Amino acid sequence: MKRKVGVIGISQTKHEGAKRGQDLVDMIFETTRGALDDAGMEIGEIDSVVLAAHDLIDGRSISSMLLAAPAGAHMKEETRVADDGAFAVALAWMRLMSGEFGTSLVVSWSKLSEGNFDAITQLNFDPVFYRPVGLNHLTAHALQAMSYSSRYGVTEAQAAGVTVKNRSNALDNPLAHLRQKVTMDEVLRSPLLAWPLKELDMPPRSDGACALVLASEKRAKKAKNGCAWIRGIGWGNDTYYLGDKDLAGMPSLTLAANKAFKMAKVNDPLKQLDVAELHDVSSYHELMAYEALGLCKPGEGHRLVDEGTTSPKGELPVNPSGGALSSNPYTAVGLVRVAEAALQVMGRAGAHQVPGAKAALAHGTSGMCGQSNCVVIVGS
Repeated sequence: MKRKVGVIGISQTKHEGAKRGQDLVDMIFETTRGALDDAGMEIGEIDSVVLAAHDLIDGRSISSMLLAAPAGAHMKEETRVADDGAFAVALAWMRLMSGEFGTSLVVSWSKLSEGNFDAITQLNFDPVFYRPVGLNHLTAHALQAMSYSSRYGVTEAQAAGVTVKNRSNALDNPLAHLRQKVTMDEVLRSPLLAWPLKELDMPPRSDGACALVLASEKRAKKAKNGCAWIRGIGWGNDTYYLGDKDLAGMPSLTLAANKAFKMAKVNDPLKQLDVAELHDVSSYHELMAYEALGLCKPGEGHRLVDEGTTSPKGELPVNPSGGALSSNPYTAVGLVRVAEAALQVMGRAGAHQVPGAKAALAHGTSGMCGQSNCVVIVGS
């Protein structure tokens, strides 16, 4: 008999530029406790814990040795992915689908205020060929944005429309880091960081955490606040070396999406999905994600923004929460996307609720230039 897994508990911190009054341990504990409370559960009812964390950002090797306890893993079966939080959902889902576990906590966090993010991400690159030329999170994604815009003629203004949309959406999300509208002119005039990416094309650097409780069908049906069923899930990985891949696309996202679509029986995502929460690494990357997901032809992602298709009242609202362009707790971004998608299909998204949402897509990415991608489809 095919098993089912649902999201039954959801918690996020308020995402902020710097949580000076709260250390990382307290932030993780607060979020984990919140997810358990939301699910109506105690820690003794949790069978397994899956964490998503980044040692370099946490500032210690094997950081989960310290941080597993506040994440609910003391004397529990625990494992971790050194990846975006969406991949932790995939791992927890697989473990529950095996039948060996009935419930799982999934927890992810970042405190970007406590480190030098550019220096940290430079360490992800090859020390002989890539680090000496200054490649890091920003410059690598700028190369990709330049490759994409050059091939398809995408203008700075067309990309800026994504920032304008997402920052406007964040006004309705009380947990968002940046809750101020920006105009097209403000985006275009913001300081240049690495061509063609300007300050407002990029996400902020946020402190924050997110936790979910996943459960097997038997337990999920008893959830006090309802359930968002995981209908489809998929992931994919591209080559590491930037020179070995086509930077103008995101093929591993297409691979991940096609797996999730097949499982969820989605043939026309623009018609069958009600809302999407995408990991907008930059304004350009949200446009690229539209295309990789098959929402439009290559190079035409900007039309979905220009025509209002992805606006809150459009055919497929994208990032009604404000996305990463409004809140960016780095490692936890994908988990936040899953949390927001689940809230939508449970009818619990508050002021940024998409009316009647029954099917939602969440996307997380990690690695340079969209190397790894994970797609989760949830439904009511």
